[in-house]
Amino acid sequence: MNNHNPSLSKIEKIIGYQFNDKQLGTSAITTRAYSNEHPQCPENQALEFLGDAILSFVTAELLYEKWSQLKDNKVFYEMTPESVMTKIRQEVVNNQFLADCANSYNLCDFIFDSTDNPNTGYNSSGTGPGDDIIEALVAAIYFDNERSIVRAKEFIIDFLNLSDLLEDEKRMIELVTQKNPKDRLIHKYQELKKVTPSIEYPVIEDKLVGNTHHFVLGLLIDGKLLPGITGSGPNKALAEYEAVDKAYQFLEKIDWDLTGIR
Repeated sequence: MNNHNPSLSKIEKIIGYQFNDKQLGTSAITTRAYSNEHPQCPENQALEFLGDAILSFVTAELLYEKWSQLKDNKVFYEMTPESVMTKIRQEVVNNQFLADCANSYNLCDFIFDSTDNPNTGYNSSGTGPGDDIIEALVAAIYFDNERSIVRAKEFIIDFLNLSDLLEDEKRMIELVTQKNPKDRLIHKYQELKKVTPSIEYPVIEDKLVGNTHHFVLGLLIDGKLLPGITGSGPNKALAEYEAVDKAYQFLEKIDWDLTGIR
């Protein structure tokens, strides 16, 4: 692979950053599947790992700075800073958010991926490889600037448009106060049954598609497997999220009566 390749040049133009080390930049946009087919090409998984950590740190720092404004809102009076900031970070910067961002710029049109994988910002589960590419680019920019986080932080803020997101206080309140599907299910179950349900997610399928895992999980509530209820995703967290969301809708339809389910 040529260090000065057109794919990297196009991505550099899109992200507004020119790599000093072209090989490093090329590694960031090379998937493991492509590297397996072309062993001379280093892949981006190690960069993804570091980029994810840098992204979490930068987002946490931005939220820490934002907390001085949020803490005076009565909505947050009875909440700890950690719980508020964790909730916002989980909702604002996650795999789906990154995949959406990658797709909006068509980043995956220019990456080095396996010929067996479609170059799209989404897979059947809704994320990847776009989210992975952004994480790898974050780490590559960090290394390209002698391990200074300043330029990587600028890229994260500008490319992901975090400033606008964090300035929208109404949106921040919505993110913190909305219940995720599992919390909503447990709360409703407790309200109706006066007990806390036991929820488990048996693995129905776990396979590797290209360089992306695909999990399919079922849902057990108090030891009863809900029929036809599954969630899928590139990791268990996303699969669980989908499964419990479907489970809530299913339980609503049967009036939360589990007596007919074995």
